[in-house]
Amino acid sequence: TDNADKNSGTVYTNSETGYSVIIEDDASLLSNDEKIQLAETMKDITPYGSVAFKSISYNPYSSTSSFVEKYYHSLFGTGSGTVFLIDMDNRNIWIYSDGSIYSTITTAYANVITDNVYAYASDRDYFSCANKAFIQEAALLQGRRISQPMKYISNALLAIAIAILINYFIVRQTSRVRKASDNEIVNGVFANNAFNNVSVNFIRQTRTYSPRSSSSSGSSGGHSG
Repeated sequence: TDNADKNSGTVYTNSETGYSVIIEDDASLLSNDEKIQLAETMKDITPYGSVAFKSISYNPYSSTSSFVEKYYHSLFGTGSGTVFLIDMDNRNIWIYSDGSIYSTITTAYANVITDNVYAYASDRDYFSCANKAFIQEAALLQGRRISQPMKYISNALLAIAIAILINYFIVRQTSRVRKASDNEIVNGVFANNAFNNVSVNFIRQTRTYSPRSSSSSGSSGGHSG
């Protein structure tokens, strides 16, 4: 059923599931027509859980994540649902999900979706930012795929970086100079030195004798040079 309860922000309740659509545009980012269009998109999520759009111009908490977590649980407790938040104070967009919806709209997919739509927020097209985020959430819940360009770009850059590292280590290993052994060094010295016009001249010969010791029955040897 549809209603215009401006105090609660509930604009639609799914009569079969009991899950609701809530729009609370505290930062006044959307026109009335845009809120109506956004609610129509958000209805596609209500078979799986409640869904809320929230915008704020002031965040009383230390971070966007702190605000959206507290806001979610104040609305839905631990029930199945998802919130898309535009935090104008910190200039962040955020998706927070819990309950059975979180098994599909995981943190990883929330990051993918916000990556896909943040450019609209940068252009101040807040309706398209939120609307396309909810379209992608509904697609995932219905078992369809969504575009993940940032994931593919990241994977490609990672593959390039790994390839560069592998090539670096291969080149380093193949270009390393092997340390020569002692025998190779000695052989190299003789192999690279030539002796030309060699002549030998006999100069002299000397002999040195050690005197025989009277107390010893042996004798010492001599040295000639």
